[in-house]
Amino acid sequence: MKWLFQNVGKRAAFAFKNPRYAAGSIVRELTRSDEIFIGRITGASAQEIRGYLNEPVSTPEFAALLKGAAEEFRHLSIESADLFAKKVLLQYAAVRALAPERIVETGIANGVSSAYLLLAIRKNGKGRLHSIGLHDPAFLPTGRDPGWLVPSWLRGPWQVEIGDSRQILPSSLSRFGTIDMFIHDSLHTYEHMLWEFETAYPALRRGGLLLSDDALWNSAFHDFARKMQGQDARILRGVGFLHKTRA
Repeated sequence: MKWLFQNVGKRAAFAFKNPRYAAGSIVRELTRSDEIFIGRITGASAQEIRGYLNEPVSTPEFAALLKGAAEEFRHLSIESADLFAKKVLLQYAAVRALAPERIVETGIANGVSSAYLLLAIRKNGKGRLHSIGLHDPAFLPTGRDPGWLVPSWLRGPWQVEIGDSRQILPSSLSRFGTIDMFIHDSLHTYEHMLWEFETAYPALRRGGLLLSDDALWNSAFHDFARKMQGQDARILRGVGFLHKTRA
């Protein structure tokens, strides 16, 4: 199916520019070290994580959603998250395994990652997703709102706030008190990423997860993990995973 390979060119270009990381990804795939790591920080087995990775495309309604979105994106001139990237699947598997009550994410755009997170919540039978994002026409089809890709049957446990995370995130975290998972996927500058990590981490419960998309763009995630002395911190498929091991 051609729609499964819409971003092959981008992946190949990334591998060409980052040969060492690409080689490491191949080794991790062969040894399933990604699944072992996600299992360790969530309390699941590597086999369970592997099973979770296969769920989205094995769920007929969700597979149809992805196929329809791929067809639409093919005719648009906007950038979008890879609908089938393993980095999104690893986040999905982490949610399935951890079964968090409250997830906070920054960055919505078309809602690719949000849709995966909400599918995981639906299969867990519990949890809520709070998403903060800008209405940026550079990443949206004309006339579409942020998160438009998320279907109505997944929207029940979803709360969306439109605006700058610097203005919204502190008050949201104060209102929630404690969260189980934080996911950064908004502005990927060093300063902004570090600010989001430092803002969200205190609200994260012990045993919770802090995730950062595009963690290889700069050293913000590495520096923060080192500062927190995170023993369970690793970058998988470009996504930083930090397990909060102590209060």
